[in-house]
Amino acid sequence: MISDMPLPLAGIRRHIDSGAAHAALCADFDAKDRQLVEGSPTFVFNEGRQKLYGNVGYWIIEASINELLVAPGCRASWC
Repeated sequence: MISDMPLPLAGIRRHIDSGAAHAALCADFDAKDRQLVEGSPTFVFNEGRQKLYGNVGYWIIEASINELLVAPGCRASWC
């Protein structure tokens, strides 16, 4: 039951009532469309230049992040 969960219900209700929750959801949908995200999970790196979609091993994600940390934006990623 939701009443048994330690959630900040008053704060959640404020976000819903003010429209902030709906606005955040709409912003997520807009970002999904801009970045051409087709499903979940999807990792978008390097301002959309690289996208990992679906059941991707953690070593692929790690290698992609490491490549971006070495030289962000300076060269094409090998991953």
